[in-house]
Amino acid sequence: MLNHRSVTRAARAWPLVAVATAGLVLTACSSSSTSPPSSGSQPKGTANVAYAASLEYLNENVFQAVGGDNVTPLFPKFTKWYVQYAGTQIAVAYNPGSKYGPQFAAIASGTKPICDLFPIMEKQGFLLGRTDPNTDPQGRSFIYMIELAQNYCHLPADTVTKILGSPLNSASSPQVFAETSLLAHLQAGQLDASSAYLSQARQLHLHYIALPPAINLGDSAMANQYHNASITITGNVTKHGSPLAYVMTIIGKPASASTAFVAYALSPAGRALYQREGYNLLPPTITGDASAVPAAVKAEITG
Repeated sequence: MLNHRSVTRAARAWPLVAVATAGLVLTACSSSSTSPPSSGSQPKGTANVAYAASLEYLNENVFQAVGGDNVTPLFPKFTKWYVQYAGTQIAVAYNPGSKYGPQFAAIASGTKPICDLFPIMEKQGFLLGRTDPNTDPQGRSFIYMIELAQNYCHLPADTVTKILGSPLNSASSPQVFAETSLLAHLQAGQLDASSAYLSQARQLHLHYIALPPAINLGDSAMANQYHNASITITGNVTKHGSPLAYVMTIIGKPASASTAFVAYALSPAGRALYQREGYNLLPPTITGDASAVPAAVKAEITG
């Protein structure tokens, strides 16, 4: 799910940039409350940046951005590369006021084993929130997590269906909410628990249960194991689990402002913002045509 908003500030306008999570391109109109790079003249113009809703907290406090598309379908006409630079993991956020609150707290603290979580989520009347897997990477990742947990915890074969209902990808399921409003429903006490990225849960000071690497989609070394989880979404397209990573690219011909935006995001100062807000920093890695990457961006990647 992507947010859409236009903001223009003449003094600090940023570039036409795309930022993506799990394959979602982030393009939006954006301005920054942080200081731009100090070297050279300050870039000017209006930035169009689209970002995943999971980046809303960071962007509202730093970039102020809007709307989006997918990255790879833009190859090679609109862009030829992207940079992976940060990651997160799936967690379970919970309502401490729920009747299951004490059990969630015990699991979160390690007093009770993580595998006790899933039978609770099966209970009749349990109010679970998640996002639409047909349109949102978080929605798919939560399903992958439940599938992986079924195997990891040696749970009955019907555990996934009992928790998520059937079909798993039904947009009409009472469990499915827009990513932009899901956690608000949880905070309002309307849900017992919900899917969340760990970074979101930390930023919003939610109560949450951190999950082990075997099921949280946050460990790149476990990519092969994550791939065992899958879901078929609208259009008869099968998607597989993979480590959750954020990527960034520039759409169209790089302008000085767009190059400055991406370079800043990949700089020590920019990366510190992501780390401060709970994202895992990954070694910046270029995918695609490296020769098309602006020199200033390459400089931040190579040091």
